[in-house]
Amino acid sequence: MEHRITIGGVVFFAVVGVGPAAFAEPYPEGADRGPPGAVAGDTAAAAAPGAVAGDTVAAAAPRQPSAAELASARHLFALGLAAEDQGRWAEALETYERIRKIVVSPALWYHLGVCHEALGHVVEALNAFELAMSGAAARKELALASESRSRIEKLRTKTSQIVLQLPEDATGVRVAIDGEPIHPALVGAAILVSPGARRIAVRAENYAERFEATVQAETGAVVELRAELGRKRPLAVLRPSAPARPAPPRAPAPGLSIPPVAVVGAAAALGAAAVLTGVMAYDVRHTFLKKNASPAPGSLGERQALRDRGQALAITSTVLTGAALVAGGFATYLFWPSASPRAAPQDAAGRRPSPAPRAPGPTALSPWVGVTGAGVAVQGVL
Repeated sequence: MEHRITIGGVVFFAVVGVGPAAFAEPYPEGADRGPPGAVAGDTAAAAAPGAVAGDTVAAAAPRQPSAAELASARHLFALGLAAEDQGRWAEALETYERIRKIVVSPALWYHLGVCHEALGHVVEALNAFELAMSGAAARKELALASESRSRIEKLRTKTSQIVLQLPEDATGVRVAIDGEPIHPALVGAAILVSPGARRIAVRAENYAERFEATVQAETGAVVELRAELGRKRPLAVLRPSAPARPAPPRAPAPGLSIPPVAVVGAAAALGAAAVLTGVMAYDVRHTFLKKNASPAPGSLGERQALRDRGQALAITSTVLTGAALVAGGFATYLFWPSASPRAAPQDAAGRRPSPAPRAPGPTALSPWVGVTGAGVAVQGVL
């Protein structure tokens, strides 16, 4: 058909934004063909206003198709039409689905609906025709919109409905029909399904059992189904966790262990040495005092040596006495039994067992030297 565009018509289309596709052949004629080049001028569904309301796949298209992709899509569209002519509906549907991943149009949705209807996919066909109708109406393709509407009216009488009822307090609900997940918001509402045997599976987080059933959905019938999920799961009681305590500082690795007996022996040896040096200091002092009372001529150096020796012995005896007292006190502390044992924890009945008497246990000293310091580690029962 030949079309003529006047200057006034060009101005009109430039103002209202309707492209030259409006002059294509009316479609469909006999509901078997789309307009020539129906795919060629279409962009991604996200760019077609109102064409794919609810079409999540097309709306997620990250970019516009390239020229090579559009040319390939037109070629695939022709192959799909040829498969339709020969009644190869599954092959045609697969071809149109491949095109839909690249670009969509009202005509493509229409042919997807035709294939689904021929294969008995009533709900899928209904959805495709509704998308075709809304897209065609937005693009002023009135013939396509009218034909899609006519097919929708016929298909609605062929669908079945399932109304699923669950316990009102069910949480974390998961519903699947024939393995396809259904949004929990549709629980309690009419869910359109194709006629035939439908497998329904329901699960809730706060119920113990999984509900599964197969129902026969008749054409035009409404199937009401209540899912029995068994008993409720007990709520887990969350106990407050004790705050984490910081780990105690790591003790330095002990060196060679010194038994307490050695400490006692050292204290005794120091005491004996203190007594011996004290006696020697007393003897030197007595000699010094005797010679100093009646000094002999030339004995000044000898008397001074006696004085210095006596002073050194006295200082040594004093130091040894102090060391012996410290060692003896520490040995007494090591051998002294503990009078305040740590209280034992209560048992399940609230009773506290009586503490066992503690006897002095083996205790050892371990001198250590490290990078950060030095000291003595005490091991054993104190």
